[in-house]
Amino acid sequence: MRLLKGQNTNLRNIYGKGVKYDVNDQVILDSTNVMLVPKGTQAQRPTSPVNGHLRYNTDIDNFEVYEGGAWVTIANTAPAGTGSNVPIVQQNLGNGDAVETLFGPLNNQDTAYPAPAGAQNILVFVENVFQISGTNYTIVQNPGQSSTIVSIDSIDGTTGFPTVTTSSAHGLETGDTVSISGVETDPDDNIELLNVGDDSTSPGSVAVTKITDTSLEIHVDVSGGVIGNYVTNSGVIYLVDADQSTYLPGWYIEFTSAPDLDKPVTVLHNFDK
Repeated sequence: MRLLKGQNTNLRNIYGKGVKYDVNDQVILDSTNVMLVPKGTQAQRPTSPVNGHLRYNTDIDNFEVYEGGAWVTIANTAPAGTGSNVPIVQQNLGNGDAVETLFGPLNNQDTAYPAPAGAQNILVFVENVFQISGTNYTIVQNPGQSSTIVSIDSIDGTTGFPTVTTSSAHGLETGDTVSISGVETDPDDNIELLNVGDDSTSPGSVAVTKITDTSLEIHVDVSGGVIGNYVTNSGVIYLVDADQSTYLPGWYIEFTSAPDLDKPVTVLHNFDK
């Protein structure tokens, strides 16, 4: 008679504890202690990973799993916080003034994952009214540091000053001084006079007048320039002294229309963790 025995990896006793494989193809870790998984740096990841691989990444001090064709960190369910873990963080961002559309910077108190994964990953309220991501607001990073000039919208017939639209909230106020570079036209014309501060022959800075959060009048005479000749997104505008920015670095809520006067803006963080 042939005897069948269970398969296990215990080196001391075939009846002892260890890693076992049962008739249902289950792997059983028969222990009340711990399991040490493979660990190493990011550079030591396997060269040909497959979905389901699990390891501990010593560069970021976190578990990671290869999932859907990419390495994904297994996040803690509670944010790091200061002193104690707080699952949900309520942040008050001040009151509306019927003009400002940017509120922040956002602070979820999670030092490991400080940036929201997306606009839909936070809950935003104006007073007690829930806001819908993509409809009522989006999120932007570091507004006011530099902005791409999407288009030249008009040229004042008296001063020759152009009004431009920027790709994101510029963070500038009337009277701020800026430098501009990269402006191109096809064919070349006076619109390229907007390139101030980008070479030794041009002035170092020029004043602006704020119209909206994404619109500015630039105090450079470009009379004779043709709006349609501007190469879309070619120019970049930025403060001469970045420390003058009205917005601190970080992520901000940008509303599609300014919250009404004295309406409080509140954000709830970490629902996605």
